[in-house]
Amino acid sequence: MNQVVIDLDKCEHDGICAAVCPRRLIEFTPEDPTPRPIPTAGEQCIRCGHCLAACPAGAVSVAGVDPQDCPPIRPELLPGPEQLDHLFRARRSIRCFKKQPLDRATVERLLETCRCAPTGSNSQSVNWVVVAGEERLKALAGLVIDWMRQAVEARADIAIRMNLGVVVEAWDKGQDRIFRGAPLLVITHSLETASMARENCVIALTYLDLAAAAMGLGACWVGYMMLAGALHPPLNEALGLPQGHRLYGAMLLGQPRYKYLRLPPRDPGKVVWW
Repeated sequence: MNQVVIDLDKCEHDGICAAVCPRRLIEFTPEDPTPRPIPTAGEQCIRCGHCLAACPAGAVSVAGVDPQDCPPIRPELLPGPEQLDHLFRARRSIRCFKKQPLDRATVERLLETCRCAPTGSNSQSVNWVVVAGEERLKALAGLVIDWMRQAVEARADIAIRMNLGVVVEAWDKGQDRIFRGAPLLVITHSLETASMARENCVIALTYLDLAAAAMGLGACWVGYMMLAGALHPPLNEALGLPQGHRLYGAMLLGQPRYKYLRLPPRDPGKVVWW
């Protein structure tokens, strides 16, 4: 099957499709300015859509997707550098949430945005689990605490380094420092053998973090659960992850209880110029 199809009647012979293809699957030279997919393009194409998206003439189709199937980019909707800088600096890790649940439509809108996050070789391998409800969240937090308790009792290096005993003691006193009263938990998982599996999931959750901030919602990474997911099999079993999949990310979502009014300073960037 030809993944890349070029309509030569529309083609302007500018070579853009060949230039933007990450795997160089389209031949184009000044001596022969007619773009042609190489013989193995069908097997090698990762369906990223770069050639389709960049062609000014709309002459390229990829895996049955035509240019008219793709919405045009609208420059007036793109944020400028100042807006992005302010969003990045204003975003906070939220650990105090209102009790009200998030409606499903809002979560679906967020996940639709995150679906567009980049993945290694365009594997689109990120899977999501959304957990809501006080009892479900309490059960999952309890499994994370079980792992912490075992690590503390074994005097594992990670328990000492991260002072996990304090978190366990707080739990025993009725304080949840895992999910902190958030109404919703979002988990990313992927087949372990997928290209850049961990990175794909982390990038997708970063999109979620920023998209939530743009919508006035609060988000917080759950590092404790991410660690437990790698070291405590009962947690993955409780989540019902498919065979060969691993939990690579976890994030709380909800309505922030408090508003933040200022941009705290951060240390200067640590940069080496070559």
